[in-house]
Amino acid sequence: MFRWITPARAGLAAALLVAAGAGYWLLGGFPPAPADPPASPAPTPGVPWFADETAAAGIDFVHHDSATPAHYIHEVMGSGVAWIDYDADGRPDLFFVQGGPVRPGPGPHPTNKLYRNLGGGRFADVTEAAGLARTGFGMGAAVGDTDNDGFDDLLVTYFGGVVLYHNEPAPGGGRRFADVTEAAGLKDPHWATSAAWADIDGDGLLDLYVCNYCEVDLANYPACTDPKSGEPMCCPPSHFPATRHRLFRNLGGGRFEDATGPSGLAEVPPAPGLGVVAVDLDGDGRIDLYVANDMKPAYLLHNRGGGRVADVALAAGVALGLDGTLVAGMGVAAGDVDGSGRPSLFVTNFERRPSVLYLNRGGLRFREAGMPSGLAGPALTRLGFGAAFLDADLDGSLDAATANGHIHRSAAKVANSRYPQSAQLFAGDGRGKFRDVSAAAGPYFAEARVGRGLAVADYDDDGRPDLAFSNSGGPPALLHNLTPTDHGWVRLELVGDGVKSNRNAVGARVEVEAGGVKQVRWVTGGGSYLSASDRRLSVGLGTAEKVDRVTVTWPSGRRDEYRDLPGRRAYRLAEGRPTPEPR
Repeated sequence: MFRWITPARAGLAAALLVAAGAGYWLLGGFPPAPADPPASPAPTPGVPWFADETAAAGIDFVHHDSATPAHYIHEVMGSGVAWIDYDADGRPDLFFVQGGPVRPGPGPHPTNKLYRNLGGGRFADVTEAAGLARTGFGMGAAVGDTDNDGFDDLLVTYFGGVVLYHNEPAPGGGRRFADVTEAAGLKDPHWATSAAWADIDGDGLLDLYVCNYCEVDLANYPACTDPKSGEPMCCPPSHFPATRHRLFRNLGGGRFEDATGPSGLAEVPPAPGLGVVAVDLDGDGRIDLYVANDMKPAYLLHNRGGGRVADVALAAGVALGLDGTLVAGMGVAAGDVDGSGRPSLFVTNFERRPSVLYLNRGGLRFREAGMPSGLAGPALTRLGFGAAFLDADLDGSLDAATANGHIHRSAAKVANSRYPQSAQLFAGDGRGKFRDVSAAAGPYFAEARVGRGLAVADYDDDGRPDLAFSNSGGPPALLHNLTPTDHGWVRLELVGDGVKSNRNAVGARVEVEAGGVKQVRWVTGGGSYLSASDRRLSVGLGTAEKVDRVTVTWPSGRRDEYRDLPGRRAYRLAEGRPTPEPR
């Protein structure tokens, strides 16, 4: 049974639970972890199946975990992963954000890594040549064409700020990145986590939303211990002052201005932000922002036009979780999971706290349906971070994947749990219901990792979306989708006009009609946790072998239609051009 989260119930619950919110981080004597659900059957046609191709692909990145005895809060947050076709050759490349020492000291220290997609399932480390060999306590990444020149730029967030890399021609050919942070006017000297590129003011240029977490003073860091075992443990965010998030307006010409005040974002109470997704939630043609906060009410920043936003999360029913409880919001995903034609929202949560699924009922009204959907129950045995929707088996219904791992290294003693945990995959039925198929999804989903970031891309161009996981203190995972299915597919790359619409087409709405079935997708900004998925839309067609019609509503408001597209192919759709370009 669905439950409405009314403002009255939510406000009362928030008042009662804010003071106790740290309990999920600090309380000792947790009950034993719930038993894992029964194993799913062995892989069969129509059931997703992934193979770990990390080593075979040539990816040798290892995340650095500082792991000090103090258990600093930023040690356990991990780092993200991003897909970025930096050389615009049509193959998504892979970028990993690196952690670092909590306190700067003598090196050498490991750096971020960029791997170029060579095709044929192989990648090559091009970090040095691309100008991305930077050290620091890295967190997340966001990908966007900030100047509409046809080449994606890269934002990297850090414990202590952000860095903007502009994609430029390299001497002698190829592409490389230049640090333009200072010249761009991007100043955010806080603990930045996830970020999203989206055109908030509708001028055709991508603006930037940055989640900030909290203020940590290493010189006066509190000691947190489990009250029963006496074990040191990670302090909760409630032990530190919260920080306002930031919104930067793109002025063009490589310049940004801090629009946190003029946009109305400064009127929103500070909160520890961890996940953000940009998508038009009410169908008014303006892109909105949903922000998952850690043990504070989430934000739904409704776009009022003119670069102004207002937080309507409480009234919309997406500020809090089941029965008005606070959510330790980590990763976020947006997609039409119930065939309504509207984007619903999925948010991962702390262990023993149900993940939440907000079904979009239109008019900025949502129903919390995590438990009845089947997404929340199996997730109670995990602490969720990265989240993504994808059609893994190409049946025309969105599935869901999560990266999981605890925050306490001593989880066995202080939480009766496990620090490394296995990832999960849920098969969707297109009507808002999911079933846990992790046991049938491949060996990686049975391995215990300290999962954090998660991003989706079809890196080998076979139509089946693949997965990249980042893991704290260990190697990542590149999962090749080998799903045994005869389902058809189409992949769509959208290109805005670069004048009224941003070239990335973030904010576009896409209707795909095939075999009498209509699917709706969106080109979103941000998403997951500290990570960036490929913007290209991989759409499963089920038994259909061609697309009858694709209708794109561009950020500018223009509508273009494309008819009779053969399936099992990729197309580039450019705003205002009637003929799709095969890719």
